[in-house]
Amino acid sequence: MRRALTALIGVPVLLAGCQSAPPRSPQAGEAPPMRLVSYSGCTELLESLRASAAARVGPYGFDGPMPFGEGMLLNDLAAKSAPTAGAPEHSGTNVHEAGVDEPDLVKTDGSRVFTVAEGSLQIVDAASRKVVHRLKLPEEFRSPANLLVSGDRALLLHSGFRHTGRPLIRTDLLPSPGAGELKVLYVDLAEPKILGELDAEASLVDARQVGSVARLVLRTSPDIAFTAPNWNRPGDHEKKEKRAAERNREIAREAPLEAFQPAYDITVDGRKTSHRVPCERISHPKNSEEGDEVNMLTVLTVDLARGLGDGDPVTAVADGDTVYGTPQSLYVTGSPWRKPTTQIHKFELGEGRPRYAASGEVRGRLLNQYSMSEYEGNLRVAVTEDEKDGEKQVSSVHVLRPAGPLLRTVGSLGGLGRDERIYSVRFAGPRGYVVTFRQVDPLYALDLSHPRRPRLLGELKITGYSAYLHPVGDGRLLGVGREADAKGRALGAQISLFDVTGSPRRLSRLHLPKVYDTQVEYDQHAFLHWPATGLTVLPDSDGKALVLTVKDDAITRTGAVKHPGNAHIQRSLVIGDTLWTVSAEGAKVDDAATLAQRSWIRWKR
Repeated sequence: MRRALTALIGVPVLLAGCQSAPPRSPQAGEAPPMRLVSYSGCTELLESLRASAAARVGPYGFDGPMPFGEGMLLNDLAAKSAPTAGAPEHSGTNVHEAGVDEPDLVKTDGSRVFTVAEGSLQIVDAASRKVVHRLKLPEEFRSPANLLVSGDRALLLHSGFRHTGRPLIRTDLLPSPGAGELKVLYVDLAEPKILGELDAEASLVDARQVGSVARLVLRTSPDIAFTAPNWNRPGDHEKKEKRAAERNREIAREAPLEAFQPAYDITVDGRKTSHRVPCERISHPKNSEEGDEVNMLTVLTVDLARGLGDGDPVTAVADGDTVYGTPQSLYVTGSPWRKPTTQIHKFELGEGRPRYAASGEVRGRLLNQYSMSEYEGNLRVAVTEDEKDGEKQVSSVHVLRPAGPLLRTVGSLGGLGRDERIYSVRFAGPRGYVVTFRQVDPLYALDLSHPRRPRLLGELKITGYSAYLHPVGDGRLLGVGREADAKGRALGAQISLFDVTGSPRRLSRLHLPKVYDTQVEYDQHAFLHWPATGLTVLPDSDGKALVLTVKDDAITRTGAVKHPGNAHIQRSLVIGDTLWTVSAEGAKVDDAATLAQRSWIRWKR
């Protein structure tokens, strides 16, 4: 089983009293309505997918002369985690929505700390500050892995790429491209042991967990061996490519059903069962303008309280790179091949597998999951779209509302950040905040309380930009990013505290010219804010953890935490009155108020 995968990564001066909306973008608005529909059966599914593959394929396969997958990017209010009985108050993973957990490198229930290091699951007793269990893991887990935890059960997730080489007898065959490889371990944490495994040649887009139930979103591509132009034979370059493309279209039209169906294996108690998503579980966009989508998105459901089960899959013929979840809904978005829009698929959550609810499409591309927010039944979406062949950019915010199987746009606000792209977004209740950047950083504050009439509350322009926005109290917003000069050149890390009770204004600023940036720019799970004390921790590009206090109207630099050997700190936690920082080398425990060291825990194999 091999599936070639391609991950599409997405990648403030106050204008006081500005109450009118900027002009609408001429392209802003709703794209043509679209929804998912089921195939009539396996025959229609196969015919449709063969036709799509034939329309999509070229002389070098689906993705040009270098069909190698890119890496996966996982994106992400340090909410207080639900306390385990007898455990002290503690922080959890910095997640987008309260009550919806996200996979992360480190997890804690207040009594224990869990992480994967040195090829083992390391379980630390928080009271004694000692590693009490090490569970040796399969070879794939030599590198860092993400975890989801519920009580004494955990899922360990490793998603990577491998190069599977087909033996090449003929020189006109394409080598096997980099295939996505997902391994999921179901683990007992009380008496550490592996209870089951899930293996798939797929890319993990992301996962979300509500209560004990996790939803894993996988991306797969067809398993088809195409030919390539044979450069060892004499002849015209263009004719060779034309012949290869024609042959590849023939191959696509003859591909078997199994080449398209997503597949995965589940092993429990040494018994492996192989699964393929049945035809009746696969849907496709009804009115896609481009009839050449070949990738598939599959949502698997795993209840950690019950075991791996059979995954209970549901699949859509669509590409996707962003997952956003609420306690009631799961959204998966992606951009169709060579189409400058974002398709949004909504699934309702309940018992069993997610139920497809509605789909919609907006012009432009999302930055990450923070570009979406569900509020009072509406979905708010912030996008940047290209104008005039990508030479100019403009951003907009749309409000979508379910109407039967459609997500229809009911309100839009365009013209944000002309000739700039979105660098960060945050929605909070009926408000929205968008940062665009090219040379200066406009922070836009939006009133979305009337979905059909979004309006601009104010615009703040300062040099630099905020790459991550985080609510830190009533009417306060923290921005983490970089300072820049008047020409837009970066000048080191910058943290800003804004008053957003009305038109935004900056209350406090911390500029760190010797710190290039912080990990929070590209990994929001690295951010920690503990509201009780204002403790805020940001791992920096030099491996240290910057410790700040963000309270009232000020940002104060408290100090920094370093690990032995200058190991790069990746995560930080609050457990009781202690601050824990975690790196690939170990965990350091400091007094949360004074930063005095209490313990150093080194990981061992």
